[in-house]
Amino acid sequence: MSHPNPGLPDYLAKGLSILFVGINPGLRSAAVRHHYAGPSNRFWKLLFDSGLIPSPMTYQDDWRLPEFGYGLTNLIARPTAGVRNLDKQEFLQGHQIFLTKIMTYQPRLVALLGVSMARMLLSPKEATSVAQRSLGSTLQVGMQSLSLGGVPVCVLPNPSGRNAHYSYQHMKALFCGLKDWANTHERMT
Repeated sequence: MSHPNPGLPDYLAKGLSILFVGINPGLRSAAVRHHYAGPSNRFWKLLFDSGLIPSPMTYQDDWRLPEFGYGLTNLIARPTAGVRNLDKQEFLQGHQIFLTKIMTYQPRLVALLGVSMARMLLSPKEATSVAQRSLGSTLQVGMQSLSLGGVPVCVLPNPSGRNAHYSYQHMKALFCGLKDWANTHERMT
C-alpha cells in the first residue's frame, strides 16, 4: 500500500482488478482523510448497489477496498472545492504521476471517475491519429477502445452529488457493467 499524499492516501496494491481514479480530493475528503466523503457523493452506494462490494461501506472504509481487489487514487493530489480551481500544469503533472502508478501497480482495469478528466487523459493534444484527436468531443461513458499505460479504461461519471448530468440509475447501470467486465476478466486469468 502506498501513501505518497499526506492529505489523502492512495490505496494501491499490485495487480488490482480495478483502480478507481478521481480527479482530485474535495475539501471534505481532505479534511477527514477519506475518499468520496462528501455527504451527497454516491460512490460508496454505487459500489454496493452494483454488487462490486458484498456489504455497504462508507468513506471511512476506503482503506478496505484492496481487500476486494480495488484501489483508489486521484489524478491530482491537491484538494479543492471544485475542478475549476485546478490549472493545466497540475493536470499535466498528474497525468505523468498517474501513468507511473499504472506501470508500477499494473491494475487490470482503470476506472476514470469523471468524463472531463477522461477527455483530457484519453485525447491529449499530441494525439497521433484523427480518431484520437476527435475522441475529446465524442467520448462516451463505459469501456473505451483506448488504454492508458497498456491498461483497459472504463469511463464513469463523477459520482459527486453535484453531477446532475447522470441519474443514479444510469450510473448504477454503468457500475454494474464494470462489475460484469471485472467478473469476465477474473475468470479469464
